[in-house]
Amino acid sequence: MPPTKRQHNDQIPISNNNKKRKLEDQIAEINSAKYLLEDLANEILYELFEYLDSYDIYKGFYNLNRRFQNLAINSNVLTKINVSTMSKINFKDYYQNILIPNRNQIKVLRLSNPFTADVIFSPPRTILNFVHLEKLILDKVQIKYFTKVFRHLQELPKLHSLTISLTAGCNQQSLDGIFSNIFHLPKLKYCKIEYEIKRLEDEPVQLYFTHRDSSLIECLIINGRFPFNQFQKFNTAGIYK
Repeated sequence: MPPTKRQHNDQIPISNNNKKRKLEDQIAEINSAKYLLEDLANEILYELFEYLDSYDIYKGFYNLNRRFQNLAINSNVLTKINVSTMSKINFKDYYQNILIPNRNQIKVLRLSNPFTADVIFSPPRTILNFVHLEKLILDKVQIKYFTKVFRHLQELPKLHSLTISLTAGCNQQSLDGIFSNIFHLPKLKYCKIEYEIKRLEDEPVQLYFTHRDSSLIECLIINGRFPFNQFQKFNTAGIYK
């Protein structure tokens, strides 16, 4: 009996040592996992970025270290910028660190907050820095910003798609000017515009825009009241046949 008891006592520290060693191995594995993201090749990280929004990439990676900061700035995802709902402070920070350094390579720009126009279109000619811009989407933008920036849009050599959603109601004179300007964008092939007109309930919609140049627009979507007789001018301009 005594020898058996001593054998049992000898096994206790061995068992404890095994548990301790196993626990240490698990802790080491957990600690090593912290560095797995850092160890990934740039190519793999760029593939991961393809599934993320540009703002998510900025918030998640930009402030980690210098390497991830460079990856965030040089990512191809940054050619497509979607400024979704965010605070004004966050947007200004994002604008300084991401939009300004990359504006000469941005191809798609979507602004979904009214105050973003205050920053990007101040002054209006700032839009000319987006030299490779092909697609511009303005959600809930005030008509005053759009009117100021329009003549500069004509100078963008690659802009072929324009989507506009105007806030509040706009008067018929302003809307008349917008349509006239749209038809003078030299490379535009797609345009979608959404608006509400300030008018009395029974007052007819009257637009008198005129344009002498033919337009390259192939698809025009109008979500708002529009006088049917004006479509004849579209036909004259070559917008549809």
